[in-house]
Amino acid sequence: MPRSSSKGRTARTIMPGRDKRRFDRVSCLLRVDFRLLGHDLWHQADVLDLSVAGMRVRFNPFRRGRTLRPELIKKAEAMFRFSKGSAFFLLKGRFLRVYLREPGLFTVGVEFANPSPEELFRLVDLYADFRHGRVRRPPV
Repeated sequence: MPRSSSKGRTARTIMPGRDKRRFDRVSCLLRVDFRLLGHDLWHQADVLDLSVAGMRVRFNPFRRGRTLRPELIKKAEAMFRFSKGSAFFLLKGRFLRVYLREPGLFTVGVEFANPSPEELFRLVDLYADFRHGRVRRPPV
């Protein structure tokens, strides 16, 4: 819960086990393609939740005989390609860490890297689709 600091700014009280994100996330089921910077192969991932600052994705690290190892992914920069209708847009981001390793799947947090105003507008529009129920959310 936000509280007022001595300088009049709002600060968050951080409690163990609580979400430390600054922006609300919305659950979704959305396909995104990504490519690690410096690599040529695009991978597909499912976006599990989304905010204007980042997202949580799940993907198969094995593709065309290549494996994305956790140590390669952690802190790696990537380009993410979002589709909306017949259009798409690109956002640069950085993988934060591998949260969960399941057989054939990684769940990873992503932070977007300083999106331009136009990219941010498109991201907010995509976020709003799920936030306002214009797109069906997956069952929880």
